[in-house]
This record gives sequence, structure tokens and C-alpha cells, in this order.
Amino acid sequence: MVSSEPSRTAPPPVDNRAPQQIVIAGFPTGTSPIYHYTVKSLDSSESGVIDAPDKIAEITLSPQHYTRPPYTEVVIYLLTKDRSWLKLEDQPAGRSGFPQKWMSFDPKKLPNEDGTPDVYSGETAPRAAYIIFENSSDISRTSSGHFRGTVNLSQTEGFLTAKNLKALGKKADSIPFTVVLDAQGRLTSTTMRIPAAAKFKGGTFEITYDHYGTAAVPKLPTAAEQTKAPATLYRLFN
Repeated sequence: MVSSEPSRTAPPPVDNRAPQQIVIAGFPTGTSPIYHYTVKSLDSSESGVIDAPDKIAEITLSPQHYTRPPYTEVVIYLLTKDRSWLKLEDQPAGRSGFPQKWMSFDPKKLPNEDGTPDVYSGETAPRAAYIIFENSSDISRTSSGHFRGTVNLSQTEGFLTAKNLKALGKKADSIPFTVVLDAQGRLTSTTMRIPAAAKFKGGTFEITYDHYGTAAVPKLPTAAEQTKAPATLYRLFN
């Protein structure tokens, strides 16, 4: 005998974590699949690919414009756990005077801000989103996978200059942001809207994460595609 009762679907599991815990858990870790990211801040941009399985990071900084002589330059870093390269892409080509190949540099001579060698070390770039989440006390869920909150930028280093913080005054204590996670709970975007104040124009600070598991693996340079970094490179970047 066939039952005429409709089949029952189990309800989705209840997530009892606080919203702050959920968005922090969505941040990429050193064991995440390869992914691509972009950062658009008030006066610069950055993009890159973090490949934790292969321990490779490629980071492209926003173009810099020079006038003497006139040219535009893009800086690209390529890092593995034991090798590091830097490339300066000039328009017109070669205007900076540096080789236009990948320049293999000593990561100990161009260290990170904390003094550690500039190699791949389990990067979860960009960490700005994590800092925002960690320094917020009022994150709430607005719908499935969508969250909002505020962050006190006057107590969070690295986002605004002292001059801009002074212009914002008390407004800096409660800057609104939104967060979007994908269906797997992974971070896909964080957007922070900073208001204008006095001569400070304000603007939008946005970080996106995408192509989880599908981003193209950064290609390491062949012997013909690279050269040893000249001494002038270390003087320029130190």
C-alpha cells in the first residue's frame, strides 16, 4: 500500500552563533581554496589572488602616476613560501629605468612592516575586512547571508589619516558597513561608507572576494622572464 501522506523535508539547521561570529567565520583562512579579491579604498586600489593550497600570492597595487618624466607604473608582487618577485609595469614601457621583467628580490631586504621576510606566509589578504568585523560590537543579520554594523574608525588603525579622522570628529565613532556571505558562508563583500566632513570628501571602502576554488593559479616566471633585482630597487622601496 502506498502512503498518500506528503513527504516531509527536514528543516534547515539553526545557526545559534552571534552575527559577529558568523561573519568572522566567513573570512578566508590559510586553508581556504584559491580565491581572487579586490580592494577599492578612498584613494587607492588593490587586487590579487591568494592560493593557499599552492602557497602563492599575487598582489597588484593601484597605478601610480609620475610627472618627471611622465609615466604610469603598476607594482605587482608575486610571493611563494621561499621566493619573491616584483614587477614594475610602466607606460610607456621602461620609463622608470627598471627592468620590465619579474625582478627576483631578497625578501629579507624588502621585509614586511613587522620586519618579517616578504614571502608567502599563509596570507588571508586583505585583512581589512577582518579588522572591521573584530572592532564592531553591533553586527546584525538583515536577511540570509546579509549583515550590517558599525565600526569605530577612531580606534581602528590603517583606514584614515589623523587629519581625516579629525575632520570626521564623532562621525568616525560609528561608520556603517554591510557584509555579504555566499551560500557556503564565505565572505563575498564588505562595504563601508564613510561620510564627508569639512574638506574631507568621504567615500566608499569596498572589498570583494570571488572565484573561490576557480581563480587562475598565478604563473611563476621562467628563467627567461625574470632577472635579479638591482640594488636601486631596494633603495626605492625601503
